[in-house]
Amino acid sequence: MMYFLMERVNSSLEDWGKAHETLVYRNLNGGQTLVSYSYYPQFWLERTQRPTFRQALLQLIDRSRPLVNNNLTALVVGGVQWLNTNHLRTVREVLSRESLSDVLVLVKSLGMGFHLPVDGIRSLSLEEIQDLHRENQNIIATAKHHGYEAIDTFSITMGRYKEFLQGRCACHFHEVEKLKSPRRSDDTTSTTNTTRSSRAGPELSSQSGVPDTDKEARPKATSYHVRGPVNQVYSEILLSRLCPRN
Repeated sequence: MMYFLMERVNSSLEDWGKAHETLVYRNLNGGQTLVSYSYYPQFWLERTQRPTFRQALLQLIDRSRPLVNNNLTALVVGGVQWLNTNHLRTVREVLSRESLSDVLVLVKSLGMGFHLPVDGIRSLSLEEIQDLHRENQNIIATAKHHGYEAIDTFSITMGRYKEFLQGRCACHFHEVEKLKSPRRSDDTTSTTNTTRSSRAGPELSSQSGVPDTDKEARPKATSYHVRGPVNQVYSEILLSRLCPRN
């Protein structure tokens, strides 16, 4: 969803990769928009070594500063099946503590990934799917209670299994393809935090189990395109909540 929105904002996508880390892009939309992203949970680490959700959120906020405390800053929170109502309470507490209570918060609900029986990949039983549906309803209700926008991706993905794009994670409804006609890259482009910022500069930050360091992004000649009708549907919904028409 992040890469889909970035492609829409810049009319092209010159940077893409499987992001299991923290990324910061500072010169989207002619330098007017900053996008930062943090992957959670870091399942490949030992449980005792994994950052908590609170720690991951605080790190994301810190890496995205300066931030304004209004709806020009948007925090998008969501995952396939890890999100629960406790995470939303943590979001509220952290934003209050960081004096960001007035930012726009959008909650992407659960998704119907892991539903196809594939050898070597976790799948869900009918009873587990029913439990997941109930948890999804609780998440949406809690999000609305806190005044957050909710995007019900579970209902969108539930009946669209034929458009599921199978991968190692068994939860993907999109693919990123390399365009045949590469374009010249003047801007480096690539939730979970999006903020319409005035800061500019070709910086890309990443974090993968090591202290965070910013580094200058190298221009890339290759362009990419995010495709997948299901991903496009809920990404367009997200975009309409981020940029409502007056």
